[in-house]
Formats: sequence, structure tokens, C-alpha cells
Amino acid sequence: LRSWPQIHILPYFAPKALFDADAAAGGPARRACTDNTRVGLISRLKEWARDAQSSPIFWLSGMAGTGKSTVAYTICQHWHAEGRLGASFFCSRNDEKARSRVSIIPTIVRQLLPISKSFARSVGDVDIGIIIQASTRHVAELLVQPWLQAMASQVKEQLPLVVVIDALDEIEGNIQGPHLIKQLVEALSAPGTRLSGLKFFLTSRPHPRIEAECSSIERKAVYRMEEITLKDAIKDVRRFVDAELPNLSGERREGIVTKSAGLFIYAATISRYICPPTSGVKPSQKQQEKRLDKLEETGLGSVVPELLIGSLYKAIISDVLLDEGQEVETSKRVLYAAITTRRPLTVLDLAPLIFDADKDVDEEAVSNSLSLFYAVLYVSPRDQCIYTFHKSFTDFILDPHYLPDLANAATSYFRDRTYDCVRIMNESLCFNLCNLPSSFLLDKDDKGLADQVETNISSELRYACRHWALHLASVRHDRQEDTQLSALLLDFYNLKVLFWMEAMHLLKSNCRLAINLARTWAFQVCKYNILSPVFTETNQVQNAELDVYMAAVQRLWTSFFQDQASLSTPHLYISSLTTELALTSADTLTNWRKHFPGLPFIECKGILQRRMLMSMEGHSSSVWSVAFSPNGMHIVSGSSDNTVRIWDAVTGAEVTKMEGHSGSIWSVAFLPDGTRIVSGSDDKTTVQIWDAKTGAEVTKMEGHSSSVNSVAFSPDSMHVVSGSDDQTVRIWDAATGAEVTKMEGHSSSVSSVAFSPDGTRIVSSSSDNTVRIWDAATGAEVTKMEEHSRSVRSVAFSPDGMRVVSGSDDKTVRIWDVTMGAKVTKMEGHSGSIWWSM
Repeated sequence: LRSWPQIHILPYFAPKALFDADAAAGGPARRACTDNTRVGLISRLKEWARDAQSSPIFWLSGMAGTGKSTVAYTICQHWHAEGRLGASFFCSRNDEKARSRVSIIPTIVRQLLPISKSFARSVGDVDIGIIIQASTRHVAELLVQPWLQAMASQVKEQLPLVVVIDALDEIEGNIQGPHLIKQLVEALSAPGTRLSGLKFFLTSRPHPRIEAECSSIERKAVYRMEEITLKDAIKDVRRFVDAELPNLSGERREGIVTKSAGLFIYAATISRYICPPTSGVKPSQKQQEKRLDKLEETGLGSVVPELLIGSLYKAIISDVLLDEGQEVETSKRVLYAAITTRRPLTVLDLAPLIFDADKDVDEEAVSNSLSLFYAVLYVSPRDQCIYTFHKSFTDFILDPHYLPDLANAATSYFRDRTYDCVRIMNESLCFNLCNLPSSFLLDKDDKGLADQVETNISSELRYACRHWALHLASVRHDRQEDTQLSALLLDFYNLKVLFWMEAMHLLKSNCRLAINLARTWAFQVCKYNILSPVFTETNQVQNAELDVYMAAVQRLWTSFFQDQASLSTPHLYISSLTTELALTSADTLTNWRKHFPGLPFIECKGILQRRMLMSMEGHSSSVWSVAFSPNGMHIVSGSSDNTVRIWDAVTGAEVTKMEGHSGSIWSVAFLPDGTRIVSGSDDKTTVQIWDAKTGAEVTKMEGHSSSVNSVAFSPDSMHVVSGSDDQTVRIWDAATGAEVTKMEGHSSSVSSVAFSPDGTRIVSSSSDNTVRIWDAATGAEVTKMEEHSRSVRSVAFSPDGMRVVSGSDDKTVRIWDVTMGAKVTKMEGHSGSIWWSM
């Protein structure tokens, strides 16, 4: 199967997410349910899978520690043995791909390809761009539609197959799990869709947004672990404890069962504490009872199930950290480090992040400390990485309700981790880190490059490069600490940040997320400290200088990553950095040029002197709206000649003309992946989506009763928002064209709309002189801002979603705080109305 779909799906394939992957991945081995436990639930799942007429989706929910993943693993084993398991994806915080939304559908599709040849052929017809750029379209266009085509042409293949997706709440990004379910439900309920031969079994915690998206699933295909009666739950736990701790007396085992209140994770954690899984021989009955006595002396707290596991964790941690001294301090740092890493690390990798820079690294001390946490932390014998037995332990440590001092210390450890990562990068990064021989050689033609990367970029440097910004984003703000951290970052951005981008490119890692997180953190520092009496002029100058660097890095990476220059790493400097220095007049960046005196010098007179670069002609009437494509290669325009046109941004040539509107086009916008365009018109009713490549109409949305003045795609590409002269704001399904939500409240025409960067809010402006913020999920009005004295023509969110900017006929531009709805800044100077674009 060395085919087209295999080749393009492979980079997104998450091997550690497969149900049986722990045997090779190194994490704690997944376990099946103890014999004769969860019998009713597993029987119900088997029956659902056999019934071709039952719901295509079954959702199992339950709080942490109730055994959802164990049930999922058990039923995977059963369906695999029957030949019914189509694919599995066990989401996990422990693995970068296993917690990434982008990997889920490609991993599932990869498992289905060898099962169904007709499906593989259908996937072969999918546009490459769908796989590479449009993860939000994976469900419908990479999985559901190809499967429907396959079943239409070949119906004799073994049916039905089941796809299992476990722990959707562990997908990185709070809204990604709910969005995946929403897309799956919508794809399977689309008109004419009857997905024969494929079912989906999903598990998650009872996340409110997941609950909302699952509300349309048939009731008999929804099961909550809380539905298991306490009597049955206790009976199951008793079987488990009897099997795990046979040497304990019946009375002591029954005590554990009673305390567990039916919570499996509680019994399992006590079992590991009494009988360490890493020891070769089980402790004697006397030793087991002594450990249980010690645990009970520490106190096991609440009998409320939700709090019970926290009480147990507290008892175990208190036992380890009860004493004082250097050894306990090391144990604390080891604990903080183990739970705050963005991926599992070995002791060898972890040790440098635990000890101060001026102290020797003691790997033996790290190993000894880890052994004290054997009931909650696990060192894999396969890959020597450190894992938590259960995700609830990390949640517990970071929750200030249980051990406030420990939680605060653990949270502050994100700051220490940031310092460690930046320190490692400052010490280890250098120009041409991997000894690339020539800028005339493409990376793919350098036969020794992979070996050079492996040799010259150590494991700890890889971790620091990939994760420093994620730790930075988790740091709590403190004025004094913020100043020190800003100074550290300014030093890093002074030069080493360029070498970081080089290393990240060689590691085939995208810098975009890290760059955005760092800029957001810096913005929040200014917001948090601006009113502080200790926020001096020096601090303001330092932050302003850092912002110049961060903005330049953002531009530099974007221009390099999206350009042919990225095919040869040296051209990060020779081409992209040279261009950035030519286009930027900031004195701050002269430091970069000072370190690279051999770079070519380019004089960009046209841009710096504000000369027009080109004119694109073809419209026969006024042009009202324009937008660049995300990669900057094309421009879209909307005109009163009733057409939407796409232009080549380099040559100025017309690429495509889209006709279909019967009135002026007031607003146009590109989909975030650049494959679609949305337009709004005064033809009274329509919002239209077009294929950016072919110009063909994809979807038409009808419902407005007057001109559509403004349109925008949601960040996840699933929805379109529109604002109209009919005084409403509406959200539409981008795939089907169906109206999702109508927001009413404005008393005059809506002139401008925009989504927040995280897609949870919508801002609108109107001729009623107000700016309003709406909840994108419910359509409820969140905030109304009323200080403009005339019509508000244009609005936009700041990149971090914390501010809204508005422009008005009252000749002012105003900035608003999204949370408070209060005006932050008023900018005056325009001599006329501010229209259309912010």
C-alpha cells in the first residue's frame, strides 16, 4: 500500500494512539477490565455494534477514574478478535500526536486503508490540500465521503466495523474535542447520508460542550458511567481488589472496597501503593498491611467520589513530602518537572531541568526521588520515559483546593521550566548548528543531514526548542518576575532566536504556535503591569523593544515557511532574513545585521517610499472589499459589478472570476486554509462560498432579508458569520449552508462582524452606534459597548482576543476591553468617517 494516500497521511499518523500501542510505546500498559466486571456495559456495546440499524455513534462519558479507558481497551480487544475493529485512537497528553486534533482522522484513515481496498481508492481521490491544510474538513472529506463512495461500489466487505476514539477531552485545545464530535454528527446526519458499515464509539469526561454536541445522539446510544448503580460499582471494585491484593485479609480488602465508593482509580492507586508494580516480588502480607496502615494514618479524607481520588493522592504525596531537607526539595522538583513536561522525558533528559545551572546534575538523585512516587508515576522499562499512571494525578497537583502550597509551587515551576529551556537554548544554539555544507543544496539532497541533526541537536535541546513557549504561556504573572523574564527573552531574541528557527526547521517543527504564544504572553505582561507603580519607563522601553523583535520574528518565520526558501535551511538567513532587514526600518533589528555582515544588502525603494507596486484592473464598477489569501500569493476582491475576482499577488493577473451574485459584493474573505472564499452581497438574501481554485460555487446561504454587509469565516473554518441591513447577525454552517444561529439586538444595520481568534465570541458593529459581543455557541449577547456617537462602521479583535478595535463616523478609533466592555483607548485624528476595514 505504498500509495498516494499513505504518503500524505503518514506525517500525521500517531502510532502511540492505537489501542495496543503501549506494548511498543513505553507508557504504562493499558489493562482490560477484571473478569466479570462492567459486564452490563460491555454487553450493551457488543449489541450496539452488531445492530446495523442502531445509532452510528455511541458516546460513553464519566468523570476521571471511573474506568472509561479500561472499558474502551476491553471492547477494542473484543472487536479486534472478531475482526470488527476498524480503527482506534486513544487520546493522551503524554504524546504530542496523540493529543493533536490534526492526527485523529488521518490515523483512523490509515488503519482503514488496508481493510478496504475500495476505501483506499476513494481516499486516493481526495485533494492533497485537505490532508495538509484543512484538518477541520478531515471528518467529512477524508473519512465519511470516501467511505460512502467505497460502500456504493463494494458492499460485500466485512461489516460493520467500529472506530474507537477514547478520551476526547484530552485533545489539546479546549474546543477541539467538541468540534470533532460536532463535525462527526453533522457529517453522519447530512441529507442522503447513511453510513453503512462503520460505527463510532467515543469516550470522554462530561465536558459541557461535548455534552451539547452529543445531545442529538440517540438516547440508547449514550451511557454515563454514573448510571452504574453504586451496588454494581462496588461489586466490580471488590472483584478487582480481590484479584489484585489476594494476600491482604478479607477485612482489609473490604475496607478498601468500601472507601473506594465504586471508583476504580481509587482502588487501583491503593493497589499500586501497597504492591509497587516495579518490584519483582510482591510484598508479604505483613508488608502490605504496614503500607496500608501508613496510608490510612495520613488520612484518606472525603467519601464523595469526585473528591475521593484527590484525598488519596494527597495522602500519598504527603507521605513522601512530609519531611524537610534537601532530599525532599529534590523530590518536589522532580515531581513538578515530571508533571509539567509537554511530553514524557527520560531521567537523563529530565535531570538538567531540575538542578540549577551552577550545580552538578545528579541523575541518581532524580531516580531515587522518582522511586518514592511509584504509586502515581511510572518509569517505563521500554523507553525509560516517565509517565503518570492516570491523567487525574496531574489535575490534582495543579488544583489549589487540595494542597495549595504544592499547587502554587507546581504552577510557578512553569516559570522555572521556561528559564531552563531558554538557558539550554542560549548555551547550545549556534549558527549552522548541523554543519550544512552549502546554500546551493536543498535539504532533501543533503544525504548526511539526518545524521547531523541526530548528532548535533541533543534530546534536551530538542525539548527546549519545541516547548519553551508552551511553558511560558502557563506562567502566572508577577510584576517582578515578569520584568526578569522579559529581560531574559529580550536577550534571547537579540540573536539566538534566529538559531532557534534554524533548529526548529531542521527538526521539521513549525515555529508559528511558539511565536504566537510568546507574543500573547508579552501582550498580557503589558496589560497586567501597565498600572503598576513599579512598571517604570525602563520596563516600557524593554517591552517595546521585545515587541519589535517578536513582530519581526513572526514576519520572518511566515515569509520563510511559506516560501521556496524553506527548501534550503541556509536561506532562512540568505533570503528571508535579508528581505526582513530590507523591509524593516526599526533600529532594533540592526543588531541582527551586525552579526551577519556577509548578508546581501537590498534596497526596497517602492515599499519604503510608499510607491504603488501594481494595479489590478478588470472590474467594471466600484471595488468594495479586498483580502489577501493566507499565504499572501493571491488577492480576492468584491465589486459593484456583481463579481468576485481572484488576482495573482505577484503579477497582478486575474486568476478567476466568480459570477452568481445579482447585486454589489460588499464583503469578501478567505478560509483560513485558503481553499474557499466567502462573499456577502446586497442581492438581499445571499452569502456564498466559492472554491478558490476553480471559482465554482460551493454553498449558498439564504435567510437575510436585506443586504449582507460583512462576512467572516470562523478560525476552525466550520462556520461563517454575516451581518446585514436586516439588523441581524447570523452564523451559518460552512459545509451545508444551514443557518445555525440568529442574533438579534441591534436596532439598525449591522456593518461589520468578526470572530474572536479562539472562535468562541463574535463582535459586531452597527449604525445604532454600538459595538456588541456575542457568544458564538449560544447566540446570546455578552457585552454591549456604547460610547461612539455615530454609526460604527468596522470592528476587529486583537490577536489574543482580549481587545476589540472599532472605527466610526464620529471620526474616532476606539479600543475596548472584551471582558469588561470598557473603553481602553480613544484615538482621534481622522477628519472623516472610518469605514470598512480595521
